[in-house]
Amino acid sequence: MEIFSIHTVERETGLTKDALRKWEVRYGFPQPQRQSNGERFYTRSDLNRLISIKKLMEQGYKPSQVVALSLAELERLKNGLPSVETLTQGPYQSILNQAWQALQVPDSLGLSVILKHALSLYGCRLFVVEIMPVLNNMVGTGWANGSIAIHQEHLYAVHVRDVLICAIDKIPLKPDGPRVLLSTPPEEYHQLGLLMLQAILALSGAHCILLGASVPVTELIKAAKCHQVSIVALSFSIAYPSRRIKPYLDDVRLQLPENIQLWAGGAGIDNLRRKLDSIWTFDSLAAVEEEISRHSR
Repeated sequence: MEIFSIHTVERETGLTKDALRKWEVRYGFPQPQRQSNGERFYTRSDLNRLISIKKLMEQGYKPSQVVALSLAELERLKNGLPSVETLTQGPYQSILNQAWQALQVPDSLGLSVILKHALSLYGCRLFVVEIMPVLNNMVGTGWANGSIAIHQEHLYAVHVRDVLICAIDKIPLKPDGPRVLLSTPPEEYHQLGLLMLQAILALSGAHCILLGASVPVTELIKAAKCHQVSIVALSFSIAYPSRRIKPYLDDVRLQLPENIQLWAGGAGIDNLRRKLDSIWTFDSLAAVEEEISRHSR
């Protein structure tokens, strides 16, 4: 029988050990067996099922909706996902189709050129607010239905990151704007959402300090005080364990000076069942534009 360690499962699926163990208790899956040394191991069937679960979570499903389902039920859900062709319809159809084709060829240089062209043609705001969400959804759907591999998804993320960084560097710095510190919590390494947020904040007149990914609370607080920010904005991806979000934010809010606002956004925030006290949560970049404009007046 082919078996896999928890470290291999974590690497192959993108799910954390924390999530796997939480699901084991809460949903009864996975139920790993134990080796003689006490280490958990998973079967090929477990791994395939976990991969399907992760793909559906990338499309917005919550763990409570999918973890307990059989592989056959997961496949039926996956087959109901919108097609990439459906997602490419609309005013940016040409750019979206070109990017998709370049990703599949594969054509690394071509994909970079297409993304830069889209940014130049439509400007930074439309690229971030209207084009990138569709591209992200296309890539997520392509990964979920098997039309692109994990390495292609990673390649896409690298190229988009590079394009966004260059675009942000060209946005005129407004030192007098609201000072915003941007970061992600420990073990949250997804940065596309953070860069999209930085772009919109900078375009809206904020002075952004990008601290980067996976920052401990103590360092986050030190940086907020050192840079004299008025807002700390944190991003959580769909892959981040939802159980850890509220305790982390409560800890940050407790240690953060009262005069500094705490913002939280990203797909992971959608998993929270209720609003958080003294923390502003946002579900769109348009909401961020509106909120930061109040601080810029």
